[in-house]
Amino acid sequence: MKMMAPGGPGLEARWTSSAKSAVATAIEATSPVWVTASHGILNEIYFPRMDVANTRDVQFIVISKDGGFWEEKRDLVHHFEYIGADAPAFQWVNEEPSGRFRITKRIVTWPSGASVVQWTQFTVMQGDPKDYHVFLLVAPHIGNQGGGNSAATIQLHQGRPALLAWREDTHLCVTASTPFLQQSVGFVGASDGWTSLRYHGNLEIYDQAEHGNVAMTAELDFRRQSEQMIVLTFGRNRGEALFTAELTLLHEYRNIETHYIQSWHEYLDSLPNLLPADKAHGRLQRISAMVLKTHHGKLFPGGMVASLSIPWGQACGDGNIGGYHLVWPRDLVEAAQAFIALGDFNAARQVMLFLMATQQNDGSWAQNFWLDGTPYWPGSQLDETAFPIHLAYRLHELQVMRPGENLYPTVKRALAFLVQAGPVTQQERWEEDGGYSPATLAAAISALLMGAALMREQGDTLAAEYAEIVADYWRANLDRWTFTTHGAVDPRFPRHYIRIHTDYPQSSDGHVGQGWVPIKNLPAGAPNEYPEVAVIDGGFLELVRYGVKEADDPHILDSVAAYDAILRRDVDYGPLWYRYNHDGYGEQVDGSPYKGTGRGRLWPLLSGERGHYALARGEDVELYLKAMEGAASEGGLIPEQVWDEDDVPERELFKGRPSGSAMPLVWAHAEYVKLLYSAGLGRVFETPAIVRDRYRKTDDGSVRRVFWEFNHQRREWSSHDQFLRVAVKAPARLVYTRDHWAHVEEVALTDSGLGMYFADVPLIGCTQVDFTFYWTQVGRWENRNFEIHLEEEDVD
Repeated sequence: MKMMAPGGPGLEARWTSSAKSAVATAIEATSPVWVTASHGILNEIYFPRMDVANTRDVQFIVISKDGGFWEEKRDLVHHFEYIGADAPAFQWVNEEPSGRFRITKRIVTWPSGASVVQWTQFTVMQGDPKDYHVFLLVAPHIGNQGGGNSAATIQLHQGRPALLAWREDTHLCVTASTPFLQQSVGFVGASDGWTSLRYHGNLEIYDQAEHGNVAMTAELDFRRQSEQMIVLTFGRNRGEALFTAELTLLHEYRNIETHYIQSWHEYLDSLPNLLPADKAHGRLQRISAMVLKTHHGKLFPGGMVASLSIPWGQACGDGNIGGYHLVWPRDLVEAAQAFIALGDFNAARQVMLFLMATQQNDGSWAQNFWLDGTPYWPGSQLDETAFPIHLAYRLHELQVMRPGENLYPTVKRALAFLVQAGPVTQQERWEEDGGYSPATLAAAISALLMGAALMREQGDTLAAEYAEIVADYWRANLDRWTFTTHGAVDPRFPRHYIRIHTDYPQSSDGHVGQGWVPIKNLPAGAPNEYPEVAVIDGGFLELVRYGVKEADDPHILDSVAAYDAILRRDVDYGPLWYRYNHDGYGEQVDGSPYKGTGRGRLWPLLSGERGHYALARGEDVELYLKAMEGAASEGGLIPEQVWDEDDVPERELFKGRPSGSAMPLVWAHAEYVKLLYSAGLGRVFETPAIVRDRYRKTDDGSVRRVFWEFNHQRREWSSHDQFLRVAVKAPARLVYTRDHWAHVEEVALTDSGLGMYFADVPLIGCTQVDFTFYWTQVGRWENRNFEIHLEEEDVD
């Protein structure tokens, strides 16, 4: 008769720390399982895709006959190291603080199946092995959910004891090379093994726990065998999980590890731009290459999540189903460019194919989404549509795409979205506010020109010209929209680019200075909006990276001075930067986890961005590379954020060390790889010559236009403008006057090929243009007039 565990559904489920020491997977696509580790133990294990976590953690509990109780995560001293320099295979040596015993673990995934394999040795250094009992504790969080799971004690086909957890069609089987001495399942906080061992000193046996926050516990027989292989196997049904577990056990751990490491060695050996591990920057470059490849999709090749972690996971429950194991198009392209910098062109090609498959009907990409393309957050960011064009252009230059992999339809749809939706973005890259963003405009302007070049190659001259003219218009006005001469951040720096000019959704001529920036994530009672001229970030540096501005442009130089003075902080190993002043995304003031409010901390990836600018100025970048290296964890993982205040040991926060934010952050590793590669070239390799050369001259003699669109209703033009380009999203006839309706002109709008219909109205010799539309497809008038006039200071 089965003993049902009492106390369901158990405590509310929580995830675990995002401060990872390592992430790992086999190179082979036949191994659809990913592991993460921290605090001496396994954390989230992902299957069958890296956006589906199925465990919270896997650890040992040790008890002794004299009443001792040790939880591996909290009570032992952990020592981490990689097994060699060129594979994400790692070892933990976890010691009892007074030297009573030691647990040694080596962890890889089985290259031939969905199994995590952990070789474990339990060594007693004080007393007799019979004095200790060692238990394995597994916390299933199947399908990204801690609640609603079930677990049972079972036997495999040949009678070997095992533990089984499941939710819907996903199953997790846990077993070992030496049969368990005893096993149990229960509800967390009520009948689970931890509660039983901690408060009763023995394992209370239950055979089944259904529909709750469950845990599985088994006693390992280290008295008979000091070394064991523990196997955690996943399947899409019960039979698949059990069979794969039994199949895995037929292989010796040393053979599995050797195969795993050899495959990784072969991959790293194939990368032409890797430095030797013992050379300066070689270690972190190689770890970064492994982080990038580990995050590269298998079921959906080219798909990559932002991080195999859940920021401040210990404070997050089932409501935070996504964590950072979601696809952000921006982060994805950053990673693809890093693959190019490493010399793995095929990985970048696969990213491009993945992007082609996930593009939305309107030409954009979702703010973020699951690996199967299902959107998660509903926002829209112009740069996340611009960056795939960057990648397409780069791959076209490298001639990487294969026959039949046609980039042009994807690029043209993306161009159409940019010209229809821009220049205002619903969200900038920090995903908080809409308006005119220097970083967004940098990505979009350069994308328009790169996309236009691809269109021109296809003979699509009209679409190419339209995109180029839009790019020129945005570039000509970006200072009007995003540069202030009366900044209010610091009286020493009145001139600088602002973080964002908040004019969403109605954009017009408004100069910087009129808007207020809502600041998200700030505690209740704190000011939650500031004048836009009082908020600065480093997004303007992207104007240089992508060739829109020269590194010595006076506006750039003024902004760098302000940025460094206001947002730079030096720690022991080098300079780091904050995202922007008043940022609320980070731990709270006392160091407690971010729960919707907090204070933004230092971001190592911003040292990489600042380093790219320094390189564009012809400066040495060693300072910035070392800063990123200094921020990395013991396993060489670069975090999203670094703690910036005095140590808070009880919260594991130490100045200059990773905070509780996402780690590793793929974007940060990509930035490091790209900066190192660019330093070797002596130039920023992402800067497109086609953009830089177009804007290198201050006055190239091109025709100046001012745009009017329904989402961009300009009210004024300057004396430099020669034409008014009226552009709308449907066929129409434009009816206009340049002399207050004394004379009327009418023209059919031209199809741009990008979803916009336009006409150019000459501005020379007039001070106002009035106009309206006749919509030819529906046969009706607009029934209202619009006007635009010469700026007053330009009127004689």
